[in-house]
Amino acid sequence: MGWAVRRSAQFPVRRGIDPTLSAAASVEGLTLIDIILVQFAIIFLPGLIWAQIDARYAAKEKPGQAEFVIRAFLFGMSTYAIAYVGYRVFGRDFSDFGIDGPGSTRLLRGEFVDEIIVSAVLSFVLAIVWIYIANYKLLNKLLFLMKATSKYDHEDVWDFTFASSGEEVEYVHVRDFKRGIIYAGWVHIFSETGKMRELLLKDVIMYDSEGQQTGAVPLLYFAKGGSDVHIEFPHRGSGHSQEEKLSDG
Repeated sequence: MGWAVRRSAQFPVRRGIDPTLSAAASVEGLTLIDIILVQFAIIFLPGLIWAQIDARYAAKEKPGQAEFVIRAFLFGMSTYAIAYVGYRVFGRDFSDFGIDGPGSTRLLRGEFVDEIIVSAVLSFVLAIVWIYIANYKLLNKLLFLMKATSKYDHEDVWDFTFASSGEEVEYVHVRDFKRGIIYAGWVHIFSETGKMRELLLKDVIMYDSEGQQTGAVPLLYFAKGGSDVHIEFPHRGSGHSQEEKLSDG
């Protein structure tokens, strides 16, 4: 595995290499590659935390392995940069990275371990902030208001419509022409990407093609995959009941 502790491992003295380097590179019997791997794993911990949360809650599509590693590196460096600024603002020194000398039982100096722990907690907080920025597209909205870009950062009209904050897109009529059913309800959750468009409606009343009520459910999952279905937005203001809205449509 490359992570195992080798108590008897020795570094041979090679031509052109300082023999003291081999001695200083071992900590409690760990080989140089073990130390490097452990250090990288510890150092990238904040980035891994942030990248994992990003992949689970912010990214629209699951990132590949290479993309995940790149994101973890960028998120980790961003975390340490913000932590560094925070330390300087509060008058504390952000210690240089390094390992203890030969014979020590620690891979990292104690003060740097503390900073890694602080950075790991900070990465969790930053990941939560990042989720809001990504899901609500706050950065793009800011650039749009600043006229730095004319793109509103939506995948398509579906995403643009249901991501809008207006009341007119909160209440819908989903007409299934094939089955002759009208689903009237409030949009609770919608899918942002994927070939299958999905809606979770709440407080749903079902009508037949003649406008007669046939049932009601508190929640209804709806997947739109064909062209025999369309969605209407009958909302024209407050104070309309579902029956009134259906007749308005």
